[in-house]
Amino acid sequence: MKHKFQLFCLLSTLLFTTLVHADELLLMESPVKVTATIHPLEEGGNEVRIAVHSGPIAQLVNTTLSDLTTANATSLLRKQLSWQPPYLIVHSSCSVNTVRRCGGDVVFKVMEGRNIRLGDFTVTENPVYSGGRFYDDYDKLGEHIGFTLVFVDSHDTLEVDADATWASNATVWKIRNAHIASVQPSRDWNDTEWEKYFDAVMNNAALARYCNRSEELKQLLDAVNPLLDAGHRHLLADNLANVVPLENPKAWRKMF
Repeated sequence: MKHKFQLFCLLSTLLFTTLVHADELLLMESPVKVTATIHPLEEGGNEVRIAVHSGPIAQLVNTTLSDLTTANATSLLRKQLSWQPPYLIVHSSCSVNTVRRCGGDVVFKVMEGRNIRLGDFTVTENPVYSGGRFYDDYDKLGEHIGFTLVFVDSHDTLEVDADATWASNATVWKIRNAHIASVQPSRDWNDTEWEKYFDAVMNNAALARYCNRSEELKQLLDAVNPLLDAGHRHLLADNLANVVPLENPKAWRKMF
């Protein structure tokens, strides 16, 4: 009898926990309704689906958080939101390993009768929105090739500001150019020496192509191509072929 009672208590606790996690939490009611549902993960922690509502339609942002309880869930999840009129920024945390994409910020433009999902941004050193501009990181070609992207809201669509993007990366461009000019590749170089030199070349070449800086790109390629071995020349050409000038990250990045 005692064991049956303990089993009943255990099942009741599990049922109550499931019901609590299945409940929809209200994170924001105005100027836009935002709710969240919590889904425990087998490996520990919780996957949270934050819903930004527009009438009967809701757009989801996935985030993973540990240490959520019934008592603190609402307050902790509200910290994932930042209202900067007319933009709602929803943060996606990645504190638990998951197969879903997470770790960044999603920007919504809140308008009468509808909410526009402007973009999904990676985490960078810059705040995602500052001074009327949006900041992101170019990550199309992997973790070794990247630079800061600057966007403006143009008629409810984020467009790359080529001049601002170039200016934002000007200091790093100059440092890399100085390194490229100061060394001469050698057949005796080890992998680490090649990697440092080629990373500088590839990053500057990708930045120039992305920003439509044709003259700067030509000068760079004219200087380095005679010095590169065949393998690195082919790798440089292949990577540059994948760089589309002023391409919006929506073209290659999955939503959170």
